[in-house]
Amino acid sequence: MTKYMLLAVLMMMVTAPSRILPIFLLGDRKLPPFLEAFLGCIPYAALGALIFPDVLYASGDIKSSAAGALAALVLSWLGRDLLIVLLGGIAAAYLTSFLAL
Repeated sequence: MTKYMLLAVLMMMVTAPSRILPIFLLGDRKLPPFLEAFLGCIPYAALGALIFPDVLYASGDIKSSAAGALAALVLSWLGRDLLIVLLGGIAAAYLTSFLAL
């Protein structure tokens, strides 16, 4: 067994119980509404914390990156589809960097 396979098995042994045990411990019990809403927000908060620092430097220019992020934020706030949000953010960053030349 290579050291990478051993590392993968050890990581699985560490993370699997935290994913599997709540299913067995909670069973059919319902969580309080506040806790359920709080836990529902964690993936979005973690994703935002991982992505946001790189968003401002993605294009190499903070102005065009901020324009793209702002456009994506506005489009998502308006409830547009994910593809429209992505294309709108890319277009705004590109146009801002193109016009700045």
